[in-house]
Amino acid sequence: MGAGPRRHLSTLSALAAVLAATVPIAASAVVTSGAASAASAVPGGTPATKAVTRTLSPSAQATARSFWTAARMDSATPLGRAVSNGIKASTPTPPPGIPNPVYFNGVPTVGALFFTTGSQAHFCTASVVNSFTLNLVLTAAHCVYGSAPATNIAYVPEWHQGVSPYGSWAVQSVTVASGWQTSQDPNLDFAFLRVTPPPGTQRPIQLVTGGLWLSINAGYAHPIYVIGYNDTDSQPIGCVTTSFEFETDQMEFYCNSYWDGTSGGPWIEDFSPVTGSGILIGDIGGYEQGGDYPWASYSAYYSWPILALFAEAQALQA
Repeated sequence: MGAGPRRHLSTLSALAAVLAATVPIAASAVVTSGAASAASAVPGGTPATKAVTRTLSPSAQATARSFWTAARMDSATPLGRAVSNGIKASTPTPPPGIPNPVYFNGVPTVGALFFTTGSQAHFCTASVVNSFTLNLVLTAAHCVYGSAPATNIAYVPEWHQGVSPYGSWAVQSVTVASGWQTSQDPNLDFAFLRVTPPPGTQRPIQLVTGGLWLSINAGYAHPIYVIGYNDTDSQPIGCVTTSFEFETDQMEFYCNSYWDGTSGGPWIEDFSPVTGSGILIGDIGGYEQGGDYPWASYSAYYSWPILALFAEAQALQA
């Protein structure tokens, strides 16, 4: 067994312990309050890592499904990233030897996340995460919980060139950390979304598309494959690259052409191009909500805070 499988097994063991501690409390909690939290059940848990969950009604889910026609998906624009002090600095010279991505039709475990902010139709990137509840998707928190919560949220696995091979999965709930909701802490720029099946199936998404194993405390440096829906392109891009430490609790990778829209894109170790399986160690977000420049992208480091949020997203369904 390689290092990757050992990491995701240790993550599951830790998750099982957290769930055992939180499920009896979460079963009676008010979903929108986030008061019953796994934050105190894991090392380093703080009020900032408490879960805040927003639940969308069945009618809101139905509205999201009907809103996202093929034409609206095609015309949606990427969500712009935040820039320091509202001013973009002059572009530095990138280091030599930065790899280039390739266009492809995608994999079942990764898709486009469509949503609206006000009257604007946007997209980011998201991926299915293996979970006990079989219905969770991960993306960057800034995609779904900015100055106001996103609306009409739908996840479309392997969307490419107008094709939606697995249909549109409406989002039933959005779980972010309290520290993201109150202050947009870049170290907490991740969100778990509970998705519901499209008409015609009752199977949860993980049993339809497969998923990625969540890994925590795995270190900063890894060979990775990063997938994202780039700017206004109709296909995802993928890049073979390497992650490294940018600063404490923030990771970085170099690859050209990762523009707006790739936010939430998974950083996958041991990636299978056939099934889309692998180990999830990060997603584009964090510092400057993913970065100011298309050749350098960032992620919050996955440690106990994301595990607490992951546990809570599942415990609140118990």
